[in-house]
Amino acid sequence: MKGHVIFDLDGTLLNTIEDLAAAGNHVCQANGWPTFPPVAYRRMVGGGIPNLVSRMAPDGTGRERVQAATEQFIAYYQAHLDECTTPYPGIARALAALKAAGVGLAVLSNKAHPLTVQLVERHFPGVFAWVQGALPGLPVKPDPTLLRQVLDRLGAPPEDAVMVGDSGADLRVAQAAGTAAWSVLWGFRDREELERAGAQLLLEHPLQLVEVATGTRLLTAGDVQAAVELLSEGGLVALPTETVYGLAADATQAEAVQAVYTAKRRPEGKALNVLVDGMTMVEQICEGIPPDAYTLAQAFWPGPLTMILRGRGELPPQVTAGGDTQGVRCPDHPDTLAVIRALGRPLACPSANRSGQPSPKSADQVLAQLAGRIGAVLDGGECAVGVESTILDLTVTPYRILRQGGLSRKAIQEALGAEVEGAGP
Repeated sequence: MKGHVIFDLDGTLLNTIEDLAAAGNHVCQANGWPTFPPVAYRRMVGGGIPNLVSRMAPDGTGRERVQAATEQFIAYYQAHLDECTTPYPGIARALAALKAAGVGLAVLSNKAHPLTVQLVERHFPGVFAWVQGALPGLPVKPDPTLLRQVLDRLGAPPEDAVMVGDSGADLRVAQAAGTAAWSVLWGFRDREELERAGAQLLLEHPLQLVEVATGTRLLTAGDVQAAVELLSEGGLVALPTETVYGLAADATQAEAVQAVYTAKRRPEGKALNVLVDGMTMVEQICEGIPPDAYTLAQAFWPGPLTMILRGRGELPPQVTAGGDTQGVRCPDHPDTLAVIRALGRPLACPSANRSGQPSPKSADQVLAQLAGRIGAVLDGGECAVGVESTILDLTVTPYRILRQGGLSRKAIQEALGAEVEGAGP
């Protein structure tokens, strides 16, 4: 896991090419120079505005005129800095996830420092621990001077940091400063150019930043197949439910179930409830099921009710912690139900937190506790109920509520037409 990630700005966080092209062509027209299509500026940018203007100027243009044109560019660009500039799709989500996972974030740009700060504060307020642009009298990337200063500001040893950018300059500055380097393919340079420059790790989508930085993938809503593949391979995936996020493993794989205990630092004598897609799956793992279980499932599933029933001994003993009862629930979230149905097996699934910590209600809260300890988080948004399920023990008479959660005692009693024991409204 990388503790600190330093981002280039243009072509990495923000697509600034339209505004840069508008400023460039304004200067070209004012000086009687040929103009360029915006796509041409993708190759001309890099090294700061003075270098860009030098590349725009016709061969043989004198230094003084280039300097005057640079001042024109800066004046126009400052006035029209943010008319077309936008963050790349997925960047804001990736940054939020990295920050939630405890990764330190910073920006290092060859754009003038005041402009860099202005753009970052406008598009990413409060996200970065440090923002650094070009300063008068100091060399810009690929010289490592400013990157070393950023590392000092972050208190980050080079081996714990990575430079993320879209150009060869970002690769070279990382090498000079002793940090890792990751290159992005959504920016101003293509794969071929970056590979020629020595890129070893090329990212195709911003969410890949979360995986390579933390070791945990961030899956988007609806990415059921990726979750199923990980679970089938014995991996752990945090899944959304209507109550809280759960940490899921294929309940039929003993090693995967054991990994849940390890990731959560959960006492091994504490049994795991399982998620199912309905009573047919319950019948495969439980026996002696009372008719009232079907009544409750009809009334409240999918929903925040966990029923304790007699297990058939079909699941590994780690699931029940050696006991003879099994907690079962059908969750009310389309992605998680789709995962269970596609897998075709129940999921051992306690809450996706470290034992003793608050149960997470969002993907970022999962990452804050379990990044680097699990395979993936499927981001299904905020949990609608936000508290754990109610647990009702149907193996005792009268039935007893073991934990009051998102379903009231009153609702259970009305469905059954009978009193139940235990605390709760």
